[in-house]
Amino acid sequence: MKTFSIDYRSPPSGLGTIIDPNSDVTILITYPGCGLEEDPNYTHTIFLNDPATEYEGWWGPVIPLVQQILKSHGVTEVYDSETGFEHPDKCDSRLRFKLQDWIDIVNRYC
Repeated sequence: MKTFSIDYRSPPSGLGTIIDPNSDVTILITYPGCGLEEDPNYTHTIFLNDPATEYEGWWGPVIPLVQQILKSHGVTEVYDSETGFEHPDKCDSRLRFKLQDWIDIVNRYC
């Protein structure tokens, strides 16, 4: 089961990582102002080069793109501790959301 672990508190290191427990591959997702275009600490870096994210100072402008990337990489769940505390009815006790439930929540910010 692939998981996206979002990390709101780590700029400038990145937005979050795609983790596959059956592989050593870890993919970092970054955007201007929040991470490197190529971070050597990860197997692969997906850099969302959208000037609006840097201008606005958050990943809101690329939420739809992040959702597409997660689906295309086979992510099935999202670990999001902050959203989990805000929406405990939508996640499990480990603060993990089904991907579509998390998408439905973050789409409210678009």
